[in-house]
Amino acid sequence: MTKEQIDEIIPKDIGKVMSGDQRDHVMERLSKHLTKWQLGRLRHALFNAPDAPVSYPFLWDIAQHDYVQWNGIADNAGLGPIGRNAGEVIGVFGTLDWKEEKRTTLSSIIGGQSDGITQVSFDSSVNVQNLHRIESHLMKLNSPVWPEEILGAINREKAARGKTLFDEYCEACHARIDREDPNRRIIANMTKVNFVGTDSAMAKNSFTAQGYSGILRNQYVGLGVGNILLDKQAPVAALLTQATTNVVATPDPDKWFFQRWTDWIVNLAKAFFENEIKSSIKYGNYDPDTTVSPLASLNAYKGRSLNGIWATAPYLHNGSVPSLHDLLLPKKREGDPEEGEYRPEQFKVGSREFDPAKVGLKSSDKGFTFDTSFPGNSNAGHEYASGKTAQPNGEVLKPLNKEQKDDLLEYLKTL
Repeated sequence: MTKEQIDEIIPKDIGKVMSGDQRDHVMERLSKHLTKWQLGRLRHALFNAPDAPVSYPFLWDIAQHDYVQWNGIADNAGLGPIGRNAGEVIGVFGTLDWKEEKRTTLSSIIGGQSDGITQVSFDSSVNVQNLHRIESHLMKLNSPVWPEEILGAINREKAARGKTLFDEYCEACHARIDREDPNRRIIANMTKVNFVGTDSAMAKNSFTAQGYSGILRNQYVGLGVGNILLDKQAPVAALLTQATTNVVATPDPDKWFFQRWTDWIVNLAKAFFENEIKSSIKYGNYDPDTTVSPLASLNAYKGRSLNGIWATAPYLHNGSVPSLHDLLLPKKREGDPEEGEYRPEQFKVGSREFDPAKVGLKSSDKGFTFDTSFPGNSNAGHEYASGKTAQPNGEVLKPLNKEQKDDLLEYLKTL
């Protein structure tokens, strides 16, 4: 990089604190003059590596949940769904134009920005009105019913036996609901990661990952048990909370002044008053948040009602098990006999052909190989049917035999 290029990007008085105008888009300008190797090192220094893959949660009953996301990070009460969706837009394809402001604005007050520090403008492409429309459609979405005319008739005798097994092995975490009841509520039953035994990477990242706060530094963020003051580096969960809160608090910058504020007020009012989910305490066996560990409750995974579960392969939060048949099997561990039946260590993903016998997507010769030995890809845990994972009350039930597993699988098709 030449001296002229450096002078163009970095002010000569760099010894002083850079102003907002100098710092805005500095990384965008800098990246134009870096080699691929330099840009790679810069990204490595600034961004957390995506090392905890997850499978998309199914969307039916999302609007009826108390807490959402695999580890229950998002409260679904009040304006929670709008904040949740805003965060997803930010993380995927949203256009962001955040910069420092020299004055306090109504948006910064609503967003809870602290007095006495530089305010931040959170202009973005997030459209609150469209997010509300999407959430309104989701409220009408019911889980699918097993199509017997396409995938084969359900053996009702086997399913009846499977129901008894479900009551004993599954219902403690996966409550039954009426999919067509407009007043249904879905409780996320949280279980500590070390209890359920599934891959811990996603949950661990949610409460341990740190990120550079940038222009958010010195702001206060409420995390339930109290406010935390954002330092140079801060918990990613806190940074995301502050970002989504303020994005939602900022009207569409592309609209005329009075229209942008009118539309913003109307859309948020509709979203708030149409949401029937109220704030409630998380349910289940998890570590509570404390002032010492304000994100402790995120080290858990949720169990939800299993209606329509047959249509949601692959299974577990990271998609590491290809079918329900495989989910009822144990993971192969060192010392296990070779002749046993275990969850597959590798399988192909990308097929759209359904397997009604194993209840999942068929693995073909083509596609991407999912290797469960990679970090974040473990297929261990949730081995209740194999007698390796304890129930919430601490009891380890005896392993199901092949006939019992078939009966339970048949019942799962009816949900």
